[in-house]
Amino acid sequence: MALDRQLPGTAFLSADRQEWLLTAVRSGRLTFGQALEELNREPKVMDSPVSVPQGGNVSQYNFSIYKYNRYIWQKRILQIDFKQQVVCSIEKGIVKRQLPFSQIKSAEDGHGTKFTICFQGRQDYELEASSLEDKTKIIELINKIIFDNIYSMPEQENETVYEVPTRTGVLCDGLLDLEKGGLASIKWVRYRAELHEGELVLCQTDHLSKDNDCNQRYISTVIHFSDGNASAEKLHGCDTFSVHTKKNEYRFRVPVTNAFKSTDDIKKDRDQWVAVIDKQCLHWKLKSQDQSTSECKAVYSTIENAPSLENKCENQLEQKKMISSKDINSQVSPPVSPSGHPTKRTQALRNSQSLSNQVSSILFPLPSPSFTVSGSNSSEPLKPVPLSVTIAAPPPPPPPPGKRAFQPVSKRTKPFHWDLLPQDKLVKTFWTQSDTSKIKINESKVYEQFCIQDTGVNVGVESAANINILLNPKIAHNFNIFLKSFHVRPCELKDKLLIINEKDGGLTDEQITSLRRYLPTPDDVEMYKSCKSSDSELHVVDQYMKEMCIIPHLSHRLDLLLTIRELPVSMEDLHPLISQKIKMCTQLRDSKSFVCVLEHLLVIGNYLNENAGKGTTKGFRLSSLTKLSQMRGKERKFTLLHALVEQIMLHQPNLALFFQELTEIEAVPGASIKGLTAEVDVLKNELQKIIQSKKIFKSKNKTNQDSQFYKDLKAIIQKYEADLSQLTKKCDEMKKLYVDILLKFGEPQEQDSQELFGWVCSFVCDFKRIYTEFTT
Repeated sequence: MALDRQLPGTAFLSADRQEWLLTAVRSGRLTFGQALEELNREPKVMDSPVSVPQGGNVSQYNFSIYKYNRYIWQKRILQIDFKQQVVCSIEKGIVKRQLPFSQIKSAEDGHGTKFTICFQGRQDYELEASSLEDKTKIIELINKIIFDNIYSMPEQENETVYEVPTRTGVLCDGLLDLEKGGLASIKWVRYRAELHEGELVLCQTDHLSKDNDCNQRYISTVIHFSDGNASAEKLHGCDTFSVHTKKNEYRFRVPVTNAFKSTDDIKKDRDQWVAVIDKQCLHWKLKSQDQSTSECKAVYSTIENAPSLENKCENQLEQKKMISSKDINSQVSPPVSPSGHPTKRTQALRNSQSLSNQVSSILFPLPSPSFTVSGSNSSEPLKPVPLSVTIAAPPPPPPPPGKRAFQPVSKRTKPFHWDLLPQDKLVKTFWTQSDTSKIKINESKVYEQFCIQDTGVNVGVESAANINILLNPKIAHNFNIFLKSFHVRPCELKDKLLIINEKDGGLTDEQITSLRRYLPTPDDVEMYKSCKSSDSELHVVDQYMKEMCIIPHLSHRLDLLLTIRELPVSMEDLHPLISQKIKMCTQLRDSKSFVCVLEHLLVIGNYLNENAGKGTTKGFRLSSLTKLSQMRGKERKFTLLHALVEQIMLHQPNLALFFQELTEIEAVPGASIKGLTAEVDVLKNELQKIIQSKKIFKSKNKTNQDSQFYKDLKAIIQKYEADLSQLTKKCDEMKKLYVDILLKFGEPQEQDSQELFGWVCSFVCDFKRIYTEFTT
């Protein structure tokens, strides 16, 4: 019987989720009532998906994201495939990474559109979504995956059993206040908290959003324990405690309600929360350590000294079990708040340590007893030197508040970072004899391309040392570096955002991307609105942030401009990739010679198997082609592939040139059908976002510049719709051709094209190489 006939309200669930609930009820893990509780808690995200439907494939979701890798942000497609149970990282149609759901351990929220996905035994994925809506949707889907991992995790052999509450739904629930904001403004937001096995779910009681920039729908916040990195501790006072995860620190407060008659009741409730959360954290910490020990044993199981290594792993585990969660907390680096700002406790600790180090280095310069002077033959330690302290003159006073300091315009060029030759290598190269003094270059042309002109804008107060910057120091430092090469005055920023094309005087792609990363948070907006200082009294960083806070729909404007710039480039990149894949599919589908070669191989294989007593077959999968080079004859260099080439050349020499029909396949397979389809689906979503943004910026009692922006936007949408329609037709043609290939060669419908064409490509190239050896 279908689950939706037994349980009401399952229409919004995916097929996988319905199947899980049905299995849990049948196996006795959940009662009927508990299953109903699960349905009531299930976020109904399927009713109003953020992205447009992707070809009707509800089991696969594609998102445009930026992945942080080697100090740069690289554009990728994040594909969450519930049918294959994998998360894929795709770049220009090529599946770069494919990770199973079982390796996902937690998802950490970050500042703005940033977030992190943590994996078991792998480096974390630091990602940035293209919008807040996409980030919300991704975290919802990842939370579903982690939830399924928690309750479907297979028990390992000889696994230590710990006292953990059995699965009975909610372990603890109640109202909790969560601290929001940074050092500038702190507020408490009330949530309905539910503690489950492996996670703490927070549902905000007030669904009204005060963010007038982006009317995003609210969803639950989930704090995961299943990665083994979480812990809980009591704070000062009788009502506060904190939960630490790998990336964030969450501060909670037990709210005063009619249910509590005294502070002792509040303290008792706080202690109960800490106890049950800490118990869950400790359980998952020990479980994670057990998994690490099992992996350690598996790696060294084939080594002669494996017993000693196993004992070492077990000893390390025992030592870790003796450490309490609070002791472990004291060894990790200070956490940060969910907004990305350092906590007040962490900031004070850093300041005190920095001051202490400076005082110690000045007043107590104690040299090491074994320290010797470079070049000295003596090994005796240095004698103490009398300390001479010079008190520097006090710095000059800051400029008067009424006057503005101007930063002069200076002309510089971008640096080129050489890969320098070591000195010992340099002396043996041609560089020692080269004379570059006779070489002339047109310096003006070089300078024109690679110049950096510092801003000559009014920067307010000249030095940050003379005034307190309102913005968070770390963010302000990075933002200030960007502003040094940003040739736009704060008062000009709003007008620049109304120009779509860079050639018409708009912002560059790099400038738009950078501004997106420094978007003011709701707390920043509140802080700058309450700021009474004039622009002349503010640092340049605060001037820009104050201006950004008053620009309506700033986040939407930047997202829209970036999408408009990237969409035609992406379509232009995909056209040749899809065209090449169409040619590849057409050649393989229509090649009669390739089929004849496979028939020759079938005859040879059946002959061998029949004489080996294994019987014959009528066909084989294309993956068998990779095994031909592995089967060797009496001569080690003679393989089954050599035999196939030899037999074809003896009986049908013309057939040996079949690879001339598969010229496209001889190239590197490159992008996959799955990856290219995901790219096109994301482009459809991006165009849909542009169309929806048109309603926001529709001209109504606005300036002429606003009206022109709307007209340009409307024209761009019409052009992009026509271009994307052509690309979609080519993509549909490609998918149909590939389906024909799968049917023709008997491959499963879920077979990845990148793997299939890889088999054929390797076979064709090896066949061609051996044929050349025989004919030369």
